[in-house]
Amino acid sequence: MKAKESLFLLLSGITAFTVLMTGCVKQPDYSGPDDNGQGGGNGFDYATVADVKINVDYSMKGNKAVFEVFAENPVIEKDGLLVRKEGVKSLLKAYTDRDSKYSGVVNLPTAARKVWLYSESYGLPICIEAEVTTAGISVDLQTIYASSDRANAGKSAAAQVLSTRAASANNPFNIQQLGKWTWNGLPLYITGETFDGDFFPIYTNIPDGLTNRIQNVLMPGTDNSSYAKPTEVVNLNVTKDAHLTLVFAAELAGWRNAIGYYFYDTKNPPKSMGELDLMPKYVAFPNCSSFISNFSDGSAAPLRHGEQLQLKYFKDGNATDVFPAGTTVGWFLIPDGYKIWPESSTGKLDLTGAAYSIRYSNSECNGENARYMVSLYDKVSGKTVLGFEDGGDNDYKDVLFYVDSDPADAIYDPDRPTTDPDDEKYPDITGDPIEGTLAFEDLWPSQGDYDMNDVVVAYSTTFTTDKDNKLIAMKDVFTPLHSGGSLKSAFGYQLDMPTTAVKNVTIDHFSSSAQTVGGLESNQSKAVIMLFDDIHQAVAQGPITVETELDGSVSMDKTTRKSLYNPFVCVSSEGFAPGAVRKEVHLTNYAPTLLADPYPFGRNDDKSSVDKQGNPTGPYYYVTADLHPFAIDLPVPDYHIPDESVKIDDFYPDFAGWVTSKGEKNKEWYLKPAK
Repeated sequence: MKAKESLFLLLSGITAFTVLMTGCVKQPDYSGPDDNGQGGGNGFDYATVADVKINVDYSMKGNKAVFEVFAENPVIEKDGLLVRKEGVKSLLKAYTDRDSKYSGVVNLPTAARKVWLYSESYGLPICIEAEVTTAGISVDLQTIYASSDRANAGKSAAAQVLSTRAASANNPFNIQQLGKWTWNGLPLYITGETFDGDFFPIYTNIPDGLTNRIQNVLMPGTDNSSYAKPTEVVNLNVTKDAHLTLVFAAELAGWRNAIGYYFYDTKNPPKSMGELDLMPKYVAFPNCSSFISNFSDGSAAPLRHGEQLQLKYFKDGNATDVFPAGTTVGWFLIPDGYKIWPESSTGKLDLTGAAYSIRYSNSECNGENARYMVSLYDKVSGKTVLGFEDGGDNDYKDVLFYVDSDPADAIYDPDRPTTDPDDEKYPDITGDPIEGTLAFEDLWPSQGDYDMNDVVVAYSTTFTTDKDNKLIAMKDVFTPLHSGGSLKSAFGYQLDMPTTAVKNVTIDHFSSSAQTVGGLESNQSKAVIMLFDDIHQAVAQGPITVETELDGSVSMDKTTRKSLYNPFVCVSSEGFAPGAVRKEVHLTNYAPTLLADPYPFGRNDDKSSVDKQGNPTGPYYYVTADLHPFAIDLPVPDYHIPDESVKIDDFYPDFAGWVTSKGEKNKEWYLKPAK
């Protein structure tokens, strides 16, 4: 039901989340040229974004899933549920491995102090908020579990005891109790161990790929009522004497739903709602709220995926673990049946169905013969997966669990809908556009008027990756915004990959005369794409779209836009000369291409690293001694361009403080123009 009482958001401060806030190259402080006349930079690379190590462990083995990283909170509460905001763009979209782990890098604005991990995959938290400090991002759900109230919730049993005899006015549906549970609804009869009076659940691993297969059958945001079959298909018919284990898989509900089971002779099913109401029913999970979705309201939601319990068969008041052949097992759900008062650590199961009527898997015993349940047989794992609908959106995934039988074929029904191995799909994923603005000063190696408006180009980059996070395609839109210089500046970019990694390049609306082979500039060892010859004409011509198809040799867990793209301008008073040596201006500490003229390096105001012959050697490129870059990459598409001949220091008052502090202060200077 879409009436969430509590948010899915896991708050920061539970465990250590840290971020490495260094630039592209580790740099010592500048101390002037050495004895050989070599430059040395000034100890700052002027980066407004940083490549950050990220390690994620969702603690869910066997589940390969998609997640995204945001630099701002991507969700809002709507009708009691968390939904993704419109217009908020992620900085990374990737697959975990098959154990829900990811290790790689993400590019963040240096001003970021928090990140948000977002996922729409079953069994994963919708949103985790993490603080950003100084040692890399590390998100470990197992650590969060261990440090939460939920870890202590299993240490005290609830006082509530249900009727175990018969239906009554206070228990009209004859709900019975398999054992005790905690105040928040964690059953103490689930598989677990007790040490020194404390109870510790034992979790089973969800079968490999099962969650993905289920999600590709019961599609998110889809009416899945076609899988809601009649009673004889949905209920489990035990064809051999068997042990039955119930395993909690996931929940995507806004209520604290209770689920349980009942059983009867397959040849003698209940014939009416009244008859079924009076039959004994046994609570399995009194509160199906999952820890990952209800944590932030402080109610210590009890369940995690993989929690399991042994179903009991009762006869003549005696319990056994064996369900005899010829028995049918049905299911019930009490929507929003568990009530919690966190402030007093108390909870109670409402047995009357006062808020919402009880739902049965025996559809003929529901009002209007409503079907509230689906049952799918997973061919790969041999598990029978069940899903409940608690309200009216018909997604049938408000509670998801499966039944494990021993022997495995004791509950198989060939007429039951099935998942197929082909249902396990990991399609290519396309991330959100990464947007920003490039600004160049065209008088390098001289500083010039330093208004940083000679060449201004906005960009939008979209990555497409495969199931192994290999980069297979890129779509770039470059929009020339401003030409503040008198020189003719061509524009292009070098990719940190060999030309052989590029399968195809398609450029729309470009105006470059560069010599190319397959869309790439000739005589370059790395892939170089030139877009226009003259910024003055390019501003009038409008956006340029580049679609690049790659061979999959570049992995996104080791690459970001910052490390992959090396944009530059070619400056000349005469105009761009195809194939000729040219004066290139790049971002600080990004190397020139093979066609760059080495002569200007280390001259005038430039303090790039050069050898004794004056050739650029790195690691420092395009830097000055007086704290100014020649080009800058800003993580905003709406950069306020400085007025002509107005130094960027004056147009942006916080710029100087940002530079002199080497990026430690005034991190968002570019958002605060003087006017």
